Amino acid sequence: MKRVFLSLSLLATISLADSKVIEGFSSPESVIIKDKNVYVSNVGVKLEPTTKDGDGFISKLDEDGNIIELKFINGLDAPKGMGIIKNTLYIADVDTLKAYNLTTKKEVFSLVFKGIKFLNDITVKDDKTLFVSSSDANAIYEVNLDKKDYTKVVDFNAANGLHYEDGALYAAELGSSSEKMFDAKGKLYRIDLKNKSLNLLSSFEGILDGVQKVGDKVYVSDWVNFKNSGVIRIYDTKTKKESVLGTQLLHGAADFIIDEKTNRLYIPQMIAGKVSIVDLK
Repeated sequence: MKRVFLSLSLLATISLADSKVIEGFSSPESVIIKDKNVYVSNVGVKLEPTTKDGDGFISKLDEDGNIIELKFINGLDAPKGMGIIKNTLYIADVDTLKAYNLTTKKEVFSLVFKGIKFLNDITVKDDKTLFVSSSDANAIYEVNLDKKDYTKVVDFNAANGLHYEDGALYAAELGSSSEKMFDAKGKLYRIDLKNKSLNLLSSFEGILDGVQKVGDKVYVSDWVNFKNSGVIRIYDTKTKKESVLGTQLLHGAADFIIDEKTNRLYIPQMIAGKVSIVDLK
């Protein structure tokens, strides 16, 4: 999915305090956009990302943040990362990769990952291939959608945010390991898929969540801690410089996205139960 971003110099001056905030979500974790529709994954009333309690759901909004249907897809457990291929929405839900037709809302795909309890993010490679991170298994997997099977790509500590581009994965660690997921020592890497090598990018560490690369810039959300302190960090792959986007502190800065047509940043505040929309024009 193509997206247009503003220059780093302009983005860095924008105050997120001017953002529009939509309330009423239940531990919103990830946002994805197709056409003019915005989809938000909700882990559930309690922030329990590994619990199979059936109270997770996907919300559907318009591009202005108006809620079209709060529980557009219902009956999930703890849905997190999402990916869209054509008219199909793929969702990482605890131990299962699920998919739903966006028109009918019917389930069209399901693949269980054995021995895993914390599937986290999704990134699309092509129409037949996804990459999925597992925070508890310390691994990133490649999924063949036609064969309905998966293989481990690489071992990766507390794997969380993923972004695929040109034979590489940009990947963020939630923490230093699955046993220490929230120790604020997660790092950002580039993974060469040809030789499976991990190349450390960032000097910063944190409770890292969403990842998106545009041009030379890699954007990463960082919870920082569980207070109202989350931010979006930026790493420039060309200059190696690091910066922070905006000034507002986000309460649970999770898996964000920026829309191509409107130049708006959509970011879930997972602990606050809100989604912030920032106009970057």
